[in-house]
Amino acid sequence: MNIIKNIREQHGFTQDELAKKTSLSLRTIQRLEAHNKEPKGHTLTTLATIFNMSPSKLQDEFKIFEHIKKSETTTVRLINVTILSFVGIPFGNLIIPIFIWRRNRTSKFVDDLGKRIINFQIIWSVLLCIFMILSPFVSRVFFASSPIILKVLFVVYAFNIGIVCYTAVKLQANNYDFLKLPIRFI
Repeated sequence: MNIIKNIREQHGFTQDELAKKTSLSLRTIQRLEAHNKEPKGHTLTTLATIFNMSPSKLQDEFKIFEHIKKSETTTVRLINVTILSFVGIPFGNLIIPIFIWRRNRTSKFVDDLGKRIINFQIIWSVLLCIFMILSPFVSRVFFASSPIILKVLFVVYAFNIGIVCYTAVKLQANNYDFLKLPIRFI
């Protein structure tokens, strides 16, 4: 959701028309829309006047947006951290995150990031099952003296925990460019 862009479009202005009406530079309008930042000072007053609203009303729009954004980011973080339930609950990495995602997917932000996180977990679960099925056969052929099934399980679990940590770091940095895999199940 882009506040300035939405209000501008509701009033039927292009960026260029808004820049001319407000005497602000086109670059300023583009920057406000690209970064979705709250305008300050003269820019705030000028835009509020053109949009027929008080400056405080325009500021309130940004406060509401920030509150919604924080809430949605918290939901995505919750989806990510509940993946760790796979350590104690078989397929907990799918069951709990899918439940949270489905309850909150009305938000495009939560829907998109939740799908990416859950999609990765589906792939991870399938690969885990394949590795667990194949490890006794590989163990017999290459490691006749010791079974490797627990080692495989440990490595695959550690990898998934690493992915959860990686995703958490990206979310903390407000970098939402993660887990964009070419294979999509949902």
